[in-house]
Amino acid sequence: MGDFVLNRGHRLEMLISAADSGSFAAAARIMDLTPSAVSRGIAELERELKVPLFNRTTRQLKLTQEGADVYRRAVDIVARIAELTDGFTNRRGRVSGIVRVGVQAPLSRYVLMPRLASLNDRHPELLVETRLTQDPRDMQSENLDVLLYVGEPPPSRLVAQRLGQGKPAAYASPDYVRRFGAPEHPADLVNHRCLLFRPAWSTGPFDHWKFERKGKLETIRVRPSFVTPDREGLIVAACAGAGVIYMACFDPTILTSGRLTRLLPEWSCPPSFGIHLMYRRGSTGIPRVAAFLRFVREAFADFDPDELTVLHADAVAKSSSPPRVALTKA
Repeated sequence: MGDFVLNRGHRLEMLISAADSGSFAAAARIMDLTPSAVSRGIAELERELKVPLFNRTTRQLKLTQEGADVYRRAVDIVARIAELTDGFTNRRGRVSGIVRVGVQAPLSRYVLMPRLASLNDRHPELLVETRLTQDPRDMQSENLDVLLYVGEPPPSRLVAQRLGQGKPAAYASPDYVRRFGAPEHPADLVNHRCLLFRPAWSTGPFDHWKFERKGKLETIRVRPSFVTPDREGLIVAACAGAGVIYMACFDPTILTSGRLTRLLPEWSCPPSFGIHLMYRRGSTGIPRVAAFLRFVREAFADFDPDELTVLHADAVAKSSSPPRVALTKA
């Protein structure tokens, strides 16, 4: 009987991995099995349940309607097993174990890291491991528990909770301003050297910069001199005087140190992207995951919903809390 339950639970994990990764081969890599073992396990599960779980083609693997229903139940069952295991580990109220998190470097460095001490104080036996990724497929391939996603998340079976929105602004180095002057109106940007950040998740026009003042929206199509998905590299280029950037700046010291100055400060910029917390359905019942989810929500709750840009030096100097960045509540 024990072997039967263990095997069925293992098959449910195979089902989840195959559905999330899109192939038996990928599921096999995730679970450290052979593709034939995964295929055999799924076939045995289908025989037990007497329903087809997948529509199999040479190009893709998709859940059937019955398979989708079994998948939802399987996620809950596997999460409850993990919750049971964690519950015994944490029976004295201590949260322990490993939480694997996918996050982009700027969010990790300037939002999570400054607040990490509070998480360690609260849960000293909890180990957090980060991966520099926001690809939902890595939830399986990297065995992640939580993903912080910048932008609109693609369709998936993960829960996606919006934490806030990033508000960009236009920045340039003091040296660039001395050489080329500062724009007096957003339309002046068409005559400036513009450095464009185009993230991999972007689907819209990346060369349209938007500004608002007194209810009036100005959309400027700039002429880029450089385009890259490397946010940090683009900031380095701007600090070196290469041109004007338009982005949410997660590093408050860039402004407070004088390396960059904000352009068109009398204009605000509408939010350009959302920041989402993504995790598997049912995982909130796992103590180590639930503890980290609470920590992330609290970290983002620190931000002022009316704040448009990184706090200026005098405001940062007066605050004993970690510097806040340009985020608004969803």
